[in-house]
Amino acid sequence: MKKYKKILIVTHQYLPHVSPRTTRWKLLVEELISKGHEVTILTGMYPDFDKDNVKMLYFGNKNNINVVSNLREKSQKVRSEESIKKFFYGSLKKIYRFFINYLAWPDYSMFWVYQIYRNRNNISKDYDVIISVSLPFSSHIAAYLINKKIKKQWIMDIGDPFTLKIDAPENNRFLYSGLNKRYEKRFYSQADKILFTHQDALSNHKKFFNIPSSKLIVASPISNFDNDLFKKTLSYNYSTRPIKVSYFGIFTKGVRSPNSFLDLVKKNTEFEFSWYVNEDSEKIIKSCDISADKHSFYSHVSREDAQQLMVNSAHCLLSIGNKNSNQIPSKVIEYLATGKPIIHFTEIDDDPVINLSSEFHNLVTFNKNDDEKKLSSLIEEMFNKIEKFDKDRFINNYTAESIIDHLDIL
Repeated sequence: MKKYKKILIVTHQYLPHVSPRTTRWKLLVEELISKGHEVTILTGMYPDFDKDNVKMLYFGNKNNINVVSNLREKSQKVRSEESIKKFFYGSLKKIYRFFINYLAWPDYSMFWVYQIYRNRNNISKDYDVIISVSLPFSSHIAAYLINKKIKKQWIMDIGDPFTLKIDAPENNRFLYSGLNKRYEKRFYSQADKILFTHQDALSNHKKFFNIPSSKLIVASPISNFDNDLFKKTLSYNYSTRPIKVSYFGIFTKGVRSPNSFLDLVKKNTEFEFSWYVNEDSEKIIKSCDISADKHSFYSHVSREDAQQLMVNSAHCLLSIGNKNSNQIPSKVIEYLATGKPIIHFTEIDDDPVINLSSEFHNLVTFNKNDDEKKLSSLIEEMFNKIEKFDKDRFINNYTAESIIDHLDIL
């Protein structure tokens, strides 16, 4: 029996697009290849990157990967006196968002699913395993279309909830809630293994969709531990003031918001914040009651640059929890990999990061009911425990190797 498998990974999002999903699967693909597997990636993102050792199948329009981003970029290039053009591009963005938010099914990548359906007979079926990755949920539909007749072993990796996503749903729940549930239940019944990023999400989906326990696996968010980065964490001067706090990521209305956290720390004079966020997130932060001189804003940076900034430019890293227990911010694991002190603000009592904080000395959680003086003392305690970071626990539980080793199909 051959020791390697031919694996088709179906994921609308992949490199060069930067997201928690693409970061996760870049690491997992590298691990699969290192173990001798032959990997092909079917994606809707134009693969403009070094494709050594991995085959790519691309269906889509490389000039129209992200309509909103393209329209925003064109709008920003319009001169201030060209008001008609600005109005034109702004209107197009609103029309596109209206269509995606209220009419598209299953989500924003519906046209990619159509491309897969149209080309399904041109896609090789010579695979041992098919893995589909969400979000978006469209990736699972694409995998279903390919696997419908050939019935290969199918692994579903569920990054975010679909039917169970109450706040900021992927489509119009009024129109499509029944359709969402029907197809998600069908796919779970046909998949061989289903991965969830934490136990709460697994338990909630198991109960709602009546999924057999034998199919379910907790496959935590992952990162890679870099000893050189950790050395920089250890050498940072934590005695300097003010305390520099950095945040990397985005905020989404109804899912994750900085408002409660900023309200808690608005009177604190010890902290100085650096926000590496997108334009929309910056607007959300600035709409809060903040002291402008305590907050600096920067655009998104590459993962590699972010890691360097984390270890070299901040006393501690900020994470803000989601408003439902089915989602865990993957950035917490990226933060943990550096060994830096992390403060995680929880919005709900059953935030899954609370359990994670019991595993590592460099991660603390707090909420709006806590005194901000308590936060200062928690941070000081972490500064005194920097060298106690349990890197072996991290490597054994939150890396690509730890996930692949638990998948008996592979």
